[in-house]
Amino acid sequence: MKNIFHKGHKQAREKYKTKANADYWLETLDTSQLNQEMIKFIENSTYFFFATASPDGQPNLNYKGGDKGFLHVVDEKKLVFPNFSGNGILHSIGDLELNNKVSLLIPDFNQNARIKIIGTATVVYEDVYISEYIDYFSRFTFDSLIVINIAYVIPNCPSNLHRVKETILSFDEKDKDPQIIKKLCGF
Repeated sequence: MKNIFHKGHKQAREKYKTKANADYWLETLDTSQLNQEMIKFIENSTYFFFATASPDGQPNLNYKGGDKGFLHVVDEKKLVFPNFSGNGILHSIGDLELNNKVSLLIPDFNQNARIKIIGTATVVYEDVYISEYIDYFSRFTFDSLIVINIAYVIPNCPSNLHRVKETILSFDEKDKDPQIIKKLCGF
């Protein structure tokens, strides 16, 4: 769905002289739905970043994660994941009550790959509708589900994706601070 681009995107491509390159990718790739490799990539993912915005455009970004299959591919145009209350602030759910536009970034830092998805979301609360998806998430406890209808999907260029594998491998458990969350909160 190429109509997600606005005048600012076009002006930036002109300014940085990337129009021909962008046109090539946008004409070559099917950005309207997931392909089989994207589906496998998502099914193997254990986390992603979920962006929402308030009705007046105030952005919000959250980490979402769980076991493989936490972000479930329903079909080439639809994803679903369980919603957890977390700290109870409910930034994402609150935004979705008034603005259903969302974006997901699904990275695999070890493979230096990522997928960006733009679409619309629906929060599913009612048990009758949750039952349509319950088999995907029987091992999770949740109050609602978030269903994403995909409008645009593209694998991102890996050239600027920082590889974190070395950091993970060099982390020593003795360096772990069990009080980090309290300290970050100022307690």
